Amino acid sequence: MRVFLAVLGLVASFSAQALTSAEYLPENSALDPAIPTPESMLGWDVGDWRASHDQIVYYMQALAASSDRVSVKTIGRTHEQRPLLQLIFTSPENHRNLESLRQAHIASATNTLDDDAPLVLWLGHSIHGNEESGANGALLSAYYLAASNSSFVTQLLDSTIILFDPAFNPDGLNRFSSWSNSNRSMNPVGDRHHRINNEAWPGGRTNHYLFDLNRDWLPLVHPESRARVAQFQEWLPHVLTDQHERSRDGYFFQPGVPSRQNPLTPPENFEMTAALAQYHAAAMDAVGEPYFTEDDYDDFYFGKGSTYPDINGGIGILFEQPSIKGPVLDRDSGRMSFVDAIQNQLRTTLSTLKGSFELRDRLKGHQNRFFKTMAKRAQDIGFAAWVIGDDGDSARAAALAEMLAIHDIKHYVLAEDVRAGGQQFEAGSAWVIPTRQRQFGLLQAMMDVRTEFEDNTFYDVSAWTQPLAYNLPYAQLSRMPSTREVTTRQRAAPERAAVAWIVPWYQLNAPALLQKLLNAGALVKAATKPFTALGKNGQAIFDRGDIVVHAGLQQDEGLAESAYRILLDAAQDGIQVSSVSTSLTPRGPDLGALHFERVKNIKPLMIVGGGVSSYDAGEAWHHFDQRLGVVPVMVEPYRLDRIRLADYSHLIIVDGDYSGIGESFGQRLVAWVQEGGTIVSVARGAAWAESLCFASEPQECASESAAPETKPAESRPYSDHPDDAAKRVIGGAIVAARADLSHPIAYGYQRQDLPLFRRGTTLLKASENAYSTPVRYADSPLLAGFIGDSRQDEMRGQAAVIAERKGAGLVVRFANNPLFRGFWRGTERLFENALYMGQLIDDTQQSD
Repeated sequence: MRVFLAVLGLVASFSAQALTSAEYLPENSALDPAIPTPESMLGWDVGDWRASHDQIVYYMQALAASSDRVSVKTIGRTHEQRPLLQLIFTSPENHRNLESLRQAHIASATNTLDDDAPLVLWLGHSIHGNEESGANGALLSAYYLAASNSSFVTQLLDSTIILFDPAFNPDGLNRFSSWSNSNRSMNPVGDRHHRINNEAWPGGRTNHYLFDLNRDWLPLVHPESRARVAQFQEWLPHVLTDQHERSRDGYFFQPGVPSRQNPLTPPENFEMTAALAQYHAAAMDAVGEPYFTEDDYDDFYFGKGSTYPDINGGIGILFEQPSIKGPVLDRDSGRMSFVDAIQNQLRTTLSTLKGSFELRDRLKGHQNRFFKTMAKRAQDIGFAAWVIGDDGDSARAAALAEMLAIHDIKHYVLAEDVRAGGQQFEAGSAWVIPTRQRQFGLLQAMMDVRTEFEDNTFYDVSAWTQPLAYNLPYAQLSRMPSTREVTTRQRAAPERAAVAWIVPWYQLNAPALLQKLLNAGALVKAATKPFTALGKNGQAIFDRGDIVVHAGLQQDEGLAESAYRILLDAAQDGIQVSSVSTSLTPRGPDLGALHFERVKNIKPLMIVGGGVSSYDAGEAWHHFDQRLGVVPVMVEPYRLDRIRLADYSHLIIVDGDYSGIGESFGQRLVAWVQEGGTIVSVARGAAWAESLCFASEPQECASESAAPETKPAESRPYSDHPDDAAKRVIGGAIVAARADLSHPIAYGYQRQDLPLFRRGTTLLKASENAYSTPVRYADSPLLAGFIGDSRQDEMRGQAAVIAERKGAGLVVRFANNPLFRGFWRGTERLFENALYMGQLIDDTQQSD
């Protein structure tokens, strides 16, 4: 192909440092000429261009077709339907016995150590799509493993199974490769201000929905993570590599800061990581490439690719190459090329192979001792199991259970009533998770509640307790209760002849059902007072927010039939739908009373683009699209003046910097709200919403926004700055709040206590309306994680959510993102209520 393209004059080298594959690789590689090189398939040398994902797939499939050392399979697909590839490199003989070798490895890891069991390595690349040196280097390391006949590679493959993921994040990688390739010139420009070095929003770091997949190894929100972790648990690799790029100079490899290692990780993990680091150091020293370890990065949050293996008996290794987005970059330390970056990533891949092979007995021993240590820890922990109640919402509990299953954490349905931790857990409505199981280490990490730390600096979040994320009651059990296997709960089908159908609003999937009904044109009402209703099986109790579809109120019989079919399908999917035989209720308002208010369909508009947090925008987009079935119209700030706001019901303003939005749009927005529009704002977006002037006299707003006088700062030693700064940062912790269950924003919640995820330092300006604060922080807010004392003090008893009527419209302000990373499912109902139940909020401003 390369010769053919050259004849046509289509091959051009854009890099003065362009190298063939053989020139990238060690001199003694003894490469098999029958194995196709990357350049022979791509038409250009690796490093000349950014390889797109389809080109990477094309080459990997060609390798598998040409070498009996290589197999390839698709383990899943991304949101954009790109294949998630897993290659396996090992000897032909091992390929013929792959399953028996896998079983021998698992037995050696978790039971009796077997020196003859294979070493298992996982080479991973570019989970951040715009950090492409890893994925482009993967073309070379894959070629090396398939083609090299050196004595080292032959011995390696005879005793090792190498799992190979060429691109953890295909969608982001493809987005970025298009950006970089389409913005490069024939003559490379190294100026850091050049367009190629400054991606347009949202950039290629994230996946399709703009999530950081390197935070999703634990919560498993996305198909990329679910497919990958399922394979991880099937193989339990001894070592997993995770190649990244960093915005600053200096190549980093782990270990990270010793004091920031998660205390649940056994100390031997750090020792083994440091032993492997000696091989990376030797590889970099050999070419004079500077590097550093034990600084800047940590191994605390188990939801990252370099830390997840640590709590599963393996060694995760983070590599951070200085970032380069074009062919060259001029840095303070000199010019760097994309070829240089690829060479560095290739060097540490090869050093990982060499180090792991030479330390294979220690790695196998470490993994075996890890599981023995976890078994002893489970034995000594002092209780037999955790129990997690479903809070009346089997779908929310099932979502948590599904995630546990992918992590291979054993769990069962409670088969007897138990009382623990001052709470009652009923048979059939709770899950039991035994402590004595292989995955105790990971399980303990998911359930951990910790507020004190050796080091208060965190690279990412400091807490992630899973029952709190799902807002589910849980407790420890001193004995193992009777259990049964997990089965699907069957729901009674709604009756076609019913007067009305009622859907309890506390159910996880009730909002998506409501949206389906609204899309179909059904007339749907929501209760604003508790009531009981009569059905075939007698009385049933319902609460505020429960939605009512009255058959007689539908526009015609055809619409009533459509609504019934939607409800029937929902019941078959596990949603509780109650059939009511009369509008007359034994207690509470009758179904025809004014206490049932119509919920109208929504058409949200969301600001995205420059200045807006792509993470928060993506989390909102994902929630709308994947969980509600309605897509917001997403518009960049510069286009806002062209938007007719009257065409939309809600404006979503997620975290971001909105200072560039002009005053004229702010005035239009105020008028739109006063005429009935709703603003739903989060964090800095909420702070910007507070700047809107709803006063009848503009000077009233001007006086309110006057800057307060600042006091001179007390002098502190310069060396104290890092620790002082850490105490002011809230990187991510779990805090306690109290909800007003009578407020429409809190409809669907059954307990006042509500765990929120707190990230960032936004404090809401207090409302002058006594009825407009449905959620407040507790006086003792910290539940898990780290928040400095001064930050806790400023939160105590303050508003976490405010919903205020402004004319005929509504402004909802969230201090924290209720959709955090798509897994904080316990607070997503607050966001959904702002969309649907916010329509029911009355004007409660008291006149003087």
